[in-house]
Amino acid sequence: MERDYIYTWSVTQRILHWIIAGSVAVLAFTGFYIHEPFLEGGAPGGVDVMAWMRFSHFVAAYGLILAAVVRVYLAFASLFDADWRDFSLWRNLRNLPDIAGYYLFLKADHREYRRYNPLQALTYLFWVFLILFLSLTGFALYRGTVFGIFTAPDSFQWVHAILGGESYTRLWHYLAMWVFLITVGIHVYMAAMTGWTRRDHTVRSIFTGYKAGSRRA
Repeated sequence: MERDYIYTWSVTQRILHWIIAGSVAVLAFTGFYIHEPFLEGGAPGGVDVMAWMRFSHFVAAYGLILAAVVRVYLAFASLFDADWRDFSLWRNLRNLPDIAGYYLFLKADHREYRRYNPLQALTYLFWVFLILFLSLTGFALYRGTVFGIFTAPDSFQWVHAILGGESYTRLWHYLAMWVFLITVGIHVYMAAMTGWTRRDHTVRSIFTGYKAGSRRA
């Protein structure tokens, strides 16, 4: 039987997805290095590895922030699909047992949802606030300049006062990064599992834009 293919993700949404994914990957790698350098003094040609890591970290941070802001804007103003209603907190919490039972192998299937299932919607909503928290703590921790491009702003020092000091800000920034990475892993697992069990090309759709057998309400 021939399957229907629905255009689910626009070009803009797919580009933003991969900008966010790439930015998170760079931020994680460079963040680990900044936290505990493993090439210090060992770079050939006298390359300042720490300076490049810090530069890459902030370029990726600005990329992540910009992509997140654009994605939030499109949730309300996209001509393709302004999907802000899909992130209703109450509705997604109410439907959480249905989708959680499916991913925990307690149910063979779950209800049909429009663009995102409840776990996806809640995760994406959580990421918006997590990116905001990481951005504020990251700017508060920033010191000095990198290649004369990025200068430490003093307007974020209030973050230290709220969190109890710079050492606590650093700790919360580090822990928040781990939360981000863990939830990204869960996101990849959910997408792969859905694509495998439902054969709807969930993973492929973020490249092509088309999902098989999906229904748009």
